[in-house]
Amino acid sequence: MSVISGRQITLEKKPFNFSAWSVYLVFVLLLVVFSIISPSFLTFSNIYSVILNGGPLILITCAITYALLTGLIDLSVAAVGYASGSLCGILLKIFNAPIWVAFLGGLVLALVIGGINSLLVVKFKMNVVITTLSMMLVIRGLGKIITRDQTILMGNNIAVIRRARIGFLGGFPALLFFIIAVVMVSQLVLHYTRFGRYIIAVGCNEKAAKNIGINVSKIKTLVLLTTSGICGIAGVIWVITLGAVVTRGLNSYEFLAIASAVLGGTSLFGGKGSFFPGSLIGVLILLFIANGLTIVGVSPYVMPLIRGVIIFIAMYADSLRLKFE
Repeated sequence: MSVISGRQITLEKKPFNFSAWSVYLVFVLLLVVFSIISPSFLTFSNIYSVILNGGPLILITCAITYALLTGLIDLSVAAVGYASGSLCGILLKIFNAPIWVAFLGGLVLALVIGGINSLLVVKFKMNVVITTLSMMLVIRGLGKIITRDQTILMGNNIAVIRRARIGFLGGFPALLFFIIAVVMVSQLVLHYTRFGRYIIAVGCNEKAAKNIGINVSKIKTLVLLTTSGICGIAGVIWVITLGAVVTRGLNSYEFLAIASAVLGGTSLFGGKGSFFPGSLIGVLILLFIANGLTIVGVSPYVMPLIRGVIIFIAMYADSLRLKFE
């Protein structure tokens, strides 16, 4: 209690928010435990491999974070990435298209799908979960038809891109730089632009956002387009890192991405979250858990069970955060 100008003002000290810091504690504990179990876990080569191979999931998590912040749950994110990557691979392998044309084609396809999603959700007021779930099923079905359920192997051009380095950054891997750049730019957009502030406003209270003059329909449309666009980039990087197009590519990544975002503090109900360090930490936890379990020799058949448990924990943690805030 303090006295200012003759008046008594009670200053209440905010209690320590354990839930906000628990994800960082888990991440550090994860690194310590696996590094003790296996000396090869916390090495530069392993960390680089995990982040690079996990690049598609990192970007899809970044994409779904945009949607979640606005209060939208887009279940088509992984399928959009799969469609974009598949088109990119088909253009390269079958039609011998230039690399930049194939990459641009994949990105354009992602934006078209995002435009269809936004039209159905924003214009026709269809339920976002059902709409994007249907889109996911349609894309997966078309993918099987077009590829005839067969793997398409890429050529040496993809390998060259995978090994590309940035000279003025000391030979830093180009793909890894691009992945990190997308996350960091998204964080800057969220915190330092009007678009970012409007996203948070719409996610917190859509009706209040309308009352203060925010064009909610426009924001949702831009968010769904941005989400799909980043997924398109994720799909292209998926093809580059894998060196092939497979019909079950990026399967279930939509749920892993949502779990990663929620683990990082993004709310399923909108209006709260961050790209860095939030969602990035969440996805790194999932990636390093999978990598650590593989190193110690855990059966790959156990991985889906572990991922399911993690998703359940993430959803429960989000409900607890909502309850105590």
